[in-house]
Amino acid sequence: MEICCEVNRMVRHPDLRQRFDADQPRLEVVEALRAIGEPMTVAVVFGFWCPDSLRIVPQVLKAVVEADNENLQVLAASVPLEETHDLPIRVGPISVRRFPTVALLRGKYERSEEIPEGAEVLRFVEEPLDAARLKLG
Repeated sequence: MEICCEVNRMVRHPDLRQRFDADQPRLEVVEALRAIGEPMTVAVVFGFWCPDSLRIVPQVLKAVVEADNENLQVLAASVPLEETHDLPIRVGPISVRRFPTVALLRGKYERSEEIPEGAEVLRFVEEPLDAARLKLG
């Protein structure tokens, strides 16, 4: 498993890059991310082998980039297919069985071992971000 917090490195796979470059995130999702007023990490656990990941992850990353919110940190973990035979996958305290999983965590983390238990406040599994659910207030 590779863990990273640089968007350009995350979208190095040609399919992800092409979709990231072409994606126009939904305005309401970008605005909901922009409105987050406390430090948060958007944790993305995905596989390059997974069609849902190739569809959803570029959307998530592009929306976070477009939101340009200094309160948001991205932390992504790409999971090789051969590691999925022993589920669940653990990224810090986050337990994942389906891909992609996007979790919103209180606090900003650059490494999975920094994430404390109980940091997760919201999770999207095999689905794009939803603006209504992102409104945490």
